[in-house]
Amino acid sequence: MASNEWLCFNAFPFTLGLRFPFPDFITDFFRITKLSFSQTMPILWRVLLVLDRIKNARIPELSVHDLPLAYQLRAHGSCRFLFYSTSNDPLILRATRNEEEWKSKFFFVKRSSIPGGADYLVKWLRKGRI
Repeated sequence: MASNEWLCFNAFPFTLGLRFPFPDFITDFFRITKLSFSQTMPILWRVLLVLDRIKNARIPELSVHDLPLAYQLRAHGSCRFLFYSTSNDPLILRATRNEEEWKSKFFFVKRSSIPGGADYLVKWLRKGRI
């Protein structure tokens, strides 16, 4: 069920050390794809975090529009999304490690309590694009 008052977050990205608001590279990904934060699987967060760090340390011109060179955004299960490597040699190793019970660890934040909260998606998308 969608809510105009509350925003759902999976706890997983925060276990990686991310804080809200997310870095610009990650925010751009969600703005461009129109996906909800809670629709994304752990591999997607791992890849975005590593690419954000690479962008900041070595390749400032790296953008979300470069993602299709190495990854394909795919739906999995009930409207959840992940990155699938477009090569047999993935750009980021061990990003596919399985996480136990990641779907059951989430929390809600009142939209009015965060900057731009009203702008975040209310409904889940069925198809995502980069």
